[in-house]
Amino acid sequence: MSPVLTQLENLRVLQPPDLEWITQTGTYQEVSIGTVLIQEGQSSDSIYFILEGTVAILISQHNYDSDQEIARCGKGEVIGEMSFIDDRLPSATVKTVEYCQILALSKRKLQIKIERDPDFAARLYQEFAAILSSRLRNLSKLLAQSKIVPGQALRKVLFLFAILNDNDIDWMVTRGRKENAPAGTVLIQQDQPVEALYFLLQGNLAVIFSMIIDGKSVEKELARRASGEIVGEMSFVESGNASASIKCAENSLILAVSQELLREKFQSDRGFATRFYRAISLVLIDRLREGLVQRGFGQKAYSQDQELLDDIEYEDEIPLDVLEVTLLAGTRFKWMINRLQGN
Repeated sequence: MSPVLTQLENLRVLQPPDLEWITQTGTYQEVSIGTVLIQEGQSSDSIYFILEGTVAILISQHNYDSDQEIARCGKGEVIGEMSFIDDRLPSATVKTVEYCQILALSKRKLQIKIERDPDFAARLYQEFAAILSSRLRNLSKLLAQSKIVPGQALRKVLFLFAILNDNDIDWMVTRGRKENAPAGTVLIQQDQPVEALYFLLQGNLAVIFSMIIDGKSVEKELARRASGEIVGEMSFVESGNASASIKCAENSLILAVSQELLREKFQSDRGFATRFYRAISLVLIDRLREGLVQRGFGQKAYSQDQELLDDIEYEDEIPLDVLEVTLLAGTRFKWMINRLQGN
């Protein structure tokens, strides 16, 4: 059993000693077809590594009696990590669709390991962030192709600032560069490498997705990003190209933090790495939950030729004093803006 996890190509960040610990700590199980591993809305004590076989991911929908299958996961995939990271009940049911071999890892034992081993913690949350980012990319493409109306913007910075400490934020302000970007500035180009993470302090960004329809390249604005958003984090955690373009919809104040500087910082400060990747994982989970559960997957479609209506408030402007997951996060964000503006 010991070398099994090291053979799973989907796990790209965890090191052999990490995988050895998971293998020795977890419980090997052989599971028959139709077994429910995770039930939507019910607590689960474990996360699962799929060694062989396939499972279906199912979600309930409003006004429908049966669950809808939204994805399948196979060898090398991890399931149940979302509830572990954000400590909420599962938002989907996971059921085997063929004979499976899995490794069940106790969440309690995993939490103890994280608290005792900062290097393991940093790698684990980086792994989780990359997995979640890949899932969100797939969902974003599906929503774009299915013409699903986008939801309201998350203020990602509040997740981040609620977990990072003051020294972490001070480092980003000190080492980042302030940019006054005029309307029309392209910060990120779809399918191209991303140089930095961008914190939107003031202004508005447009998320634009390009796709081929009937042999022609078509651009569609999927969403707007308002003050408190971060862009470029998915390309950072996956070390990949951008899945969409980001353009300034109006004059904007931005803090850009180089990906290269971030990676150097993570190597020298494992606590910062753990806090950062955990926060990004929470952001990605919230977007996945919002897209699949809270908004009812597949029910907010609009016709292929219909444009988003100007009078619909897709990205509402929320005042800073209520734009907070915690008071501390909102205070830190306001401090960053004041410092960069020289107040």
